[in-house]
Amino acid sequence: MQPVTVRIPLAFGTFLLLAGLGFGQERFESGKYKGFIKYSAFAIVELQDPFTVREARGVVLLPNSNDPVPNVLVEFRNAGGKIKATKTDSRGQFKFRNLREGTYMFKTTLDGFQSVVGTVVFHKSVKTSEAIRIEMPLGV
Repeated sequence: MQPVTVRIPLAFGTFLLLAGLGFGQERFESGKYKGFIKYSAFAIVELQDPFTVREARGVVLLPNSNDPVPNVLVEFRNAGGKIKATKTDSRGQFKFRNLREGTYMFKTTLDGFQSVVGTVVFHKSVKTSEAIRIEMPLGV
């Protein structure tokens, strides 16, 4: 099983500075992040290329390493706006059960790190069982 690797060079990411937004359960009320938890992150890194996978599982790592990032909030939002969330375990791994095939937007959040957002497409016809691999940059 080969993980899907995403490298996030600063020159290619889209960064949106978010200042003064409280953590907790406050959510974005509109826009492309509608429904996701607001957080006073340093920036949001937007991945341009979607992941296409068979199942909703993956790992969050420090950039350019295999060091896991535990306790990351991972949220998936379907086309209807419904959000499911989980946290990474001590090995940086996450898994969602019972998600239907389709396209989801995801967001990762953790204090001291830049949030990462992107798109995941689930299809049972995908032949390999690759995990989603997200590299989460430290806040700057």
